[in-house]
Amino acid sequence: MEKSANSALRKALAERERPSLPSNFAYTTMRRIRQERQKSERRQQIAAFCCVVSVTILSLGGLAYAFGPVIWQALVEMTKRPDALSLTLTTLFCLTFFALLNHLLARHYVHKGRTPHT
Repeated sequence: MEKSANSALRKALAERERPSLPSNFAYTTMRRIRQERQKSERRQQIAAFCCVVSVTILSLGGLAYAFGPVIWQALVEMTKRPDALSLTLTTLFCLTFFALLNHLLARHYVHKGRTPHT
């Protein structure tokens, strides 16, 4: 009796249809995994950006709160002296130029797919 039950069970399992996977199962699975990873990376980038922005705003606010009157007084004194104003404008121009140059060079190296040291 036990032998016939085992053989009947084996026969039933053998006759059962195996579920077939689509021919592009591996491709679609990998595509879904890649999309989920990209979504996760994007969320992390957005969270990091928001964190940097909020820390920057809080830092600038703290500096303005702590040193605001001193900075304002220095600006008022600077406008009274014409040579100090011209020196400040020249410095601001140079800082702007070098920041722009840094940005352009960084874009160039990133576009070419290499680092500045190669």
